[in-house]
Amino acid sequence: MRERLWLMAGATVGVVLVMLFFYLIRPRDRYPYERRELLTKREAAFYEILAPICARNGWMLLIKLRLADVVKVQAGEKKYMSFFNRIKAKHTDFILVDPETLEVLAGVELDDPSHEREDRIERDEFVDHVYEAAGIPLLHVWMPIEEEELEAELLENVDSLADEYADEADETDDVSEMDETDETVDASEPSKKAEPDKLGKMTHPSETAEAEGADETDIIIKIS
Repeated sequence: MRERLWLMAGATVGVVLVMLFFYLIRPRDRYPYERRELLTKREAAFYEILAPICARNGWMLLIKLRLADVVKVQAGEKKYMSFFNRIKAKHTDFILVDPETLEVLAGVELDDPSHEREDRIERDEFVDHVYEAAGIPLLHVWMPIEEEELEAELLENVDSLADEYADEADETDDVSEMDETDETVDASEPSKKAEPDKLGKMTHPSETAEAEGADETDIIIKIS
């Protein structure tokens, strides 16, 4: 019994010593951080080509956005966290945005030999499928590339997506106009109230019209 108590006491002291050790070595009041470059030299060189293109075409250029900031998991998805975890740590090199509507127009990935690794190929295929599902063009670009070639490819993809946005906006406007027209027609129709007949009985106008129609029919039949 005494040996068991000593073993328990020894285990308790050991746990306390371990906790004290980690407490003493924990980073306290230390912030070992420093500024880093947003872009690698290769990405910066590509940025110098892409930025003027965006300026000419009125696009906003964003860099290093998380995939989870560009797309989202559909509402009601039962495995929401599972799908969210797959996009939360991935990013896109460059994002083109409409400065007025803030709609994402396209993503641009700057590829290099590292993208030929098996793990990178699998990652790229997943990201491609995500962008496709969201209806956003994603361009993979290799350096070197001519500015004119890059601009032509971007214009082709951005214009097609802009047309889709415009069609969606037109459909929304048409539905709104139809709803407003229906409301106007309903409001313009005068309310029909029941009116008393000669005997003091309350008669609805529609019933009166039917009765008058019936009388006229009888008259025509009699004359004929």
